[in-house]
Amino acid sequence: MTGLISAAHRRMLAPIYLPGLLLGIPAQASLVLLPLFVLDQGGSEAAAAAVLGWRAVGMMAMDIPAGFIAARLGEKRVMLLAALVIGVALLAYACAPGWAWFFPIALLNGAGSSTFLLGRMAYVTDHLSNQERGRVIALIAGSMRLASLLGPLLGGALAHTAGYPVALICGSAMVLSGLLCILLTAEGSAKNAPTPVGWRAMPAFAVEYRQVYMTYGMAAVTFMLLRSARTVLLPLVGVGIGLDTVSIGFVVAVSAAVDVLLFYPAGLAMDRFGRRATAIPSCVLFSAVLLSLAAADSYADLLCAAVAAGVANGLSTGIVMTLGTDLAPAARRGEFLGLWRLLTDAGSALGPMTISFLIAAVSVPAASLGVGILGAGGSYVVYRYVAETLQRSR
Repeated sequence: MTGLISAAHRRMLAPIYLPGLLLGIPAQASLVLLPLFVLDQGGSEAAAAAVLGWRAVGMMAMDIPAGFIAARLGEKRVMLLAALVIGVALLAYACAPGWAWFFPIALLNGAGSSTFLLGRMAYVTDHLSNQERGRVIALIAGSMRLASLLGPLLGGALAHTAGYPVALICGSAMVLSGLLCILLTAEGSAKNAPTPVGWRAMPAFAVEYRQVYMTYGMAAVTFMLLRSARTVLLPLVGVGIGLDTVSIGFVVAVSAAVDVLLFYPAGLAMDRFGRRATAIPSCVLFSAVLLSLAAADSYADLLCAAVAAGVANGLSTGIVMTLGTDLAPAARRGEFLGLWRLLTDAGSALGPMTISFLIAAVSVPAASLGVGILGAGGSYVVYRYVAETLQRSR
């Protein structure tokens, strides 16, 4: 088993891990640079936030079309196309005559990002066995965490010394380097691709797999909701109990550090003991953390909750992608993963939206309590309806 996984890591190093890092660093840097670039050009704070909102809209709008593209072109070609689109978008930000142009560019950027993520999921599904995916996807998730650390640091340093356009151009060059890695090392589809599902057949396809989407899909939505809720609520609760920015930043950093320490052990556990072995305790712990935040009234309370949230998030590293790749039918992989990504993106958006509504209607503690209750319901769904997807060999 160890030799099998080591071989899997070697096969994925150049076509998946390295391009993921080369695309992930500029992507994470852009989340910081673009709002600041808008402000630097005289745009309002609302406009600065809206740019990232348009990027998210582009991602959700492209989820299902990306599945069609992957089904027709194959995983390697769709990753190449997506990397090219992202690189062009970053270059377009740098060359745009004004910040108003950032909105259509952000749509294009989001569409490229969604397409690349789906192509990568399809590639992993197509080229790895069921027993190799947990650790590989955990390492992909770990590289995303590394990118979220390096991207803002490198991007901020470049923007400070050379300006925002230069930082974005360097990001575009990094993305195109990732494209070159894919071009030179990624293999074609391991299986002969069937005739893709047409647009008109998609409703019937969704109905055919409705049981999967209503059980495993709802579990995936629950995980994405809980993760996004953790990100939003930790700083808000900190403000509510009177902590300063430095203290809140430390709490969030500790939570992230615990998360990073657990990402690969979680992948090992998924491949050795099964997906439920990490999914169930993670979901239950997430719900308990959010419920406890409703009663947090001190720095110690918040720090304990942050550590527990880091453990919960670390345990669930890669679980959503792993379930999606395990369940994707070989004959309809692209279409299945397109709908799967749409569900998970909706879950990511649902957390902040739910919290925003509850805070406006009641309070931050009530928002924590409400999302915690939703998480508890999701935990029951995971326990009761999500069967094991690891195929154990004899």
